[in-house]
Amino acid sequence: MSKTLTNFILAVSTLVGTIIGVGMFGLPYAAKISGFGPVIFYLVLLGILVTLLHLMYGEVVLRTSTKHRLAGYAEIYFGSKGKIVGSVIFFINLYLALLAYLVVGGEFLKNIFSGFLNFSPQTGTLLLALIGFAVVFKGIKLAGVTDFFMTAILILMVFGIGFFGYSTIDSKNLINFASKDSLFFPYGIVLFSLAGGSAIPEIRSFFKTNVKNYAKAIILGTAIPILIYAVFTFIIFSISGTFTSKEAISGLANFLGNGFVRYGAIVGFLAVITSFFTIGLNLKNSFRFDFKLPVFVSFVLTVGIPLYLFFSGFADFITIISLAGGVIGGLEALLIISLWIKSRKKSERIPEYSLKLRPVIVGLLVLVFSLAIFYELIYTL
Repeated sequence: MSKTLTNFILAVSTLVGTIIGVGMFGLPYAAKISGFGPVIFYLVLLGILVTLLHLMYGEVVLRTSTKHRLAGYAEIYFGSKGKIVGSVIFFINLYLALLAYLVVGGEFLKNIFSGFLNFSPQTGTLLLALIGFAVVFKGIKLAGVTDFFMTAILILMVFGIGFFGYSTIDSKNLINFASKDSLFFPYGIVLFSLAGGSAIPEIRSFFKTNVKNYAKAIILGTAIPILIYAVFTFIIFSISGTFTSKEAISGLANFLGNGFVRYGAIVGFLAVITSFFTIGLNLKNSFRFDFKLPVFVSFVLTVGIPLYLFFSGFADFITIISLAGGVIGGLEALLIISLWIKSRKKSERIPEYSLKLRPVIVGLLVLVFSLAIFYELIYTL
């Protein structure tokens, strides 16, 4: 296998691994509340919009001659005020994501080792932090290789759920209709599940010579999770139906037995850890490159804050992902759109690709994310 192909695969795997996370396990529950059709609708619609956002961000990266993360790009194109806004959005978003992974990851590890090593979810969280932050400390190459293998295993195990549960699938579960009040319910969950912008600057390092493959990696790396999510939601919801649990797995016990919960917890842990790697690395690198902090200090800030929040009691999973997806994710989307517009007028270099979007498309993006922020603030708070 050539080095070019290897780097392309690692780049796609890193983006896929960043996107696929705990948000996936909220999708079947969203189908229970609003119906299977609306979830698929949001996956397709938001999948297209998020792909455009990722490509916009990638173009900003290519138009900038120096390496940065979201806060750094905001400073370049909007000055010190832009850096403040970008930093607040960036850090809250990624810290909430890491916190969500710590909350659910601890539960998954507890279920995995239940009956062998009986420990609390808090102990599981510490174990997850030890594994995840060790990879973050090593850097992008290790994260990329690890993402490749763990993502491949994760995909196989998702289809494994369908294989073992095939005889219990009931297609009637897919045709339930929700009330009008719940049709918007999947939005925040789906948007959170598709978030992967933090990996866009990271995977740029895989394309030092064949930069034109950068856009292809972004498109493919965003499309693969959408397909996996649709299959996963179909499998889980068609099996458990009205018994679907918030984290998708425990509800399967009624149909596949309690022993299957351990298998599902392993799938969940793989989904958590693959995203944990790249998000943690992006946080650390932002402290290093955007704020010029020493490596050790950057690492301590990356590790310490989410652990502090967790052990301080801020551990309600639904509240965390609702804020991270609908509100903070929406604000990040608006910032990326603004950076894309500004960078086209103030480009530092000629990019290897340039999006040609009509103003109406850009306006639609702004409208969708703005309305969603407003709704999530009312619904969540």
